[in-house]
Amino acid sequence: MNAIVRPFPKERGHTYAFLKDARNTAHIYLLADIDASALKAARAQSAGKLSYVSFIVKATAEVVAASAPARTVLKDGLFPKLVETDFMTAKVLFDKHIGSTRCVVSGTVLNPDRSSLEDIQASIDLHKASPVGASGPFAALSKLHRLPLPLMRLAYNLVLGKPLKRAELQGHFSVTSVGQEEVNAILPMIAGTLGLGVGRIVEKPVVVAGEIKVRPVFTLSLTFDHRVLDGALAAEILGSIKKRLENWETE
Repeated sequence: MNAIVRPFPKERGHTYAFLKDARNTAHIYLLADIDASALKAARAQSAGKLSYVSFIVKATAEVVAASAPARTVLKDGLFPKLVETDFMTAKVLFDKHIGSTRCVVSGTVLNPDRSSLEDIQASIDLHKASPVGASGPFAALSKLHRLPLPLMRLAYNLVLGKPLKRAELQGHFSVTSVGQEEVNAILPMIAGTLGLGVGRIVEKPVVVAGEIKVRPVFTLSLTFDHRVLDGALAAEILGSIKKRLENWETE
């Protein structure tokens, strides 16, 4: 029996460093089914220019903005501290090719709670269209990739050890979508306080006012750091996001 052994690809070094860091988080998962009827109608009004991810980023940002604990970042250590910020960022994950290597990279949307849907979509479109290179929104990541993997991990840990930088780069919440594939749900790992996973939209029978209706439904998962938030509050946050998404036209 033979095997091919090759070095870990530097293009995925940031993912390796992220996962090492994310293992320190006390992940708990919650799931909710979302009736996407209102989102589907709102998206149709934009002629498809607004993605479902943009609606989810905006709805989550509004809910997180109203909850000080959800805007909190943990500074771990011998004497752990909770750091509440006066700004908000959302981290959105993108599927990219760096050279011949396929990998996931992240982009941040600044202050999505105070941004319009169109501005959020513009930021997402910019990240989606931009290559990982020396210029553009992924310039810092490209610079990180020039380092050997051990130094990459060291630089990652040094930067993310600062709570404000962690909030700025990892986001107060993240959004990972697998809705483009026939996958019902994803439970993402996080290096921050909150992370949302978005599954595909499928037609399902649901009970509406005592009657069975067929509606577009997707599963929205919430990963939260149990060191920062307790389950009851996290459940309230996910419930509030669900309500906002399902009542988009009426709120």
